[in-house]
Amino acid sequence: MNQFNFYLNDARWGRMFVRLCPYFPFSARVCLNQHHWLALRMREEGIDFQQSTNAFLKCGNPARLQELADSLTARDLQQCGQKWLAAFTPFITDKERKQAGCQHRLFFAQVEYCDNLIFHRRARVEELTQRLLDLNRNIGQPKKITTIFGRKVTREYKGKLQSVIEDLDLPNPVIRSHYGHGFAKQYVRDDRLLRTEPATNNVHDYGVNKNVENLGQLRDRMSKIIDNYHNAQQDVMETFIDRGQLRKLAEPTILSNGRRIPGLKLDHPRQLAVMHSLVRFAPIAGGGKFTTADLYAPALDALGRTEAEYSLASFRYDLSKLRAKGLVERIPRSRRYRLVGKGYSICVAFLKLFEKIYAPLIAGLLQPFRGDRVLAEEKRCELDRLYQRVCDDLDALFRAVGLKLAA
Repeated sequence: MNQFNFYLNDARWGRMFVRLCPYFPFSARVCLNQHHWLALRMREEGIDFQQSTNAFLKCGNPARLQELADSLTARDLQQCGQKWLAAFTPFITDKERKQAGCQHRLFFAQVEYCDNLIFHRRARVEELTQRLLDLNRNIGQPKKITTIFGRKVTREYKGKLQSVIEDLDLPNPVIRSHYGHGFAKQYVRDDRLLRTEPATNNVHDYGVNKNVENLGQLRDRMSKIIDNYHNAQQDVMETFIDRGQLRKLAEPTILSNGRRIPGLKLDHPRQLAVMHSLVRFAPIAGGGKFTTADLYAPALDALGRTEAEYSLASFRYDLSKLRAKGLVERIPRSRRYRLVGKGYSICVAFLKLFEKIYAPLIAGLLQPFRGDRVLAEEKRCELDRLYQRVCDDLDALFRAVGLKLAA
């Protein structure tokens, strides 16, 4: 079948094109880009802006830009589409169009809607993109797809349901999550934009009818898809989601000379004693530098041992575990050490988890005071109430992640 393509520069829409079949019923496709439409509206209002393909890198009045973007109506689509379709089918008179209804009806055949996150530095967008590629490979699971597209995946579902990472051999790989006749894709554009873009060839997948009169409903639905996509990604990028760091701290470290150094254990008394000695204020007041002799006595006190029971050599061995993990380093050409990176924070986290969370909670579970069960909530001290709240929240967390609670 022959088709004619007309590439146009419309006064209201800018660059567009129309594809028309020269045979009855003269099926046609009108392709419009709202970014060009917005650029023309801002020029009319004298708003300064910088456009880069389908994005605005700069805008003198961002609030007005958003107002203009939201102001597009189905009538704007109808006026442009009908004008050019009438021009390319001149053998149908105006009288025939009005009286016999002999004119085209416009429906959504393909729709794309995008969100551009603009970065000032290319290194930042590359860093974020790499994290997205590493962490979001599971975003195509049915539960995630349901969350993103807002449509329930049932046994009757027949479409594609997966996430793929495409164009890995190119500078800008694409994360593409398929659903129904469409997908949501995410990629870097022009080295500064992280673009999230849902697209579909059948808007029924989003619960919207094809008539262009449903533009507002379709725009809201696709905007929610982008928000849901970002939220789903945030779930897997969230700081408090385990990505293996704690496990790596517990694993042995193999040094370059082949020596094997045991990992850090959350409940190891000697290790916790070393951490106690490291987080005291005295080393901080001393400029953050210390010797093993400076820390040895506080470690003995924290452990409740004598020098005969816990030697200085044993202390140095335990300190070497933190050195192997890059939390403590020896200052070159000296016998002094210092905490590096997140060393101080990790020591504090270990101590608080064990002494303020794990130990009290386990004590309350394994050997609770019998009187606590009948004690009124308002008569408990604040700390006990908080611990009980943690227990209750842990029960809720276990249920949420699918762990069955013991009777």
